[in-house]
Amino acid sequence: MFKKDYLYAAVVGLITAFFVRLLLINTQTLIVISGMVIPLWTLFIIFPAAEYIGYVIASKLFSHMLFLKQLGRFGIVGLMNFSVDTGIATSLRRAYDIDPESRTMILVLLGATVVALINSYFWQRVWTFAEKAPPTSKEFLIFVVVTLIGLGINTGVALVVIQLLAGNAGLNADRLVTISKIFATIVSLVWNFFGYKFIVFG
Repeated sequence: MFKKDYLYAAVVGLITAFFVRLLLINTQTLIVISGMVIPLWTLFIIFPAAEYIGYVIASKLFSHMLFLKQLGRFGIVGLMNFSVDTGIATSLRRAYDIDPESRTMILVLLGATVVALINSYFWQRVWTFAEKAPPTSKEFLIFVVVTLIGLGINTGVALVVIQLLAGNAGLNADRLVTISKIFATIVSLVWNFFGYKFIVFG
């Protein structure tokens, strides 16, 4: 099981790298260390390696603390989901040249969040909470309810942050969306962890 866990951590790292790269391209953000620009392809080495090594260390430190192991996995999956959510949101906004303050932006935010939450369900079930029993319609229904609440929280917080920061001269449209998704993700992740742990997979 431990070897499978390490493989999962590396795969999640690859998915995270793909969407972080997309996000950095969309927001025209460079990674600069000591004045040197880091090529974006290196993310496909950095993220899988960091998440693999991080999980190996955490699993040794917290080998007898299931809650902390689950919290660590949830955090790794959460980072991936943030990159999926924000990468899709900024890509759709750019592809269709959508004004972040328009009503159409609600559909973009909802669409991105739905994809990220479906991705989350798979990884939370298979890895974070290692659910052994086959999925049931009841579990799925409960997941949908918890997820819809999380979706509402995520989208609502993102819209509030966009309204509060709109017009800030230092923020272009994609950076504004990214910042809104950071706040939205933090708030909704708290709800999602406890909702999934105690309500869906409890």
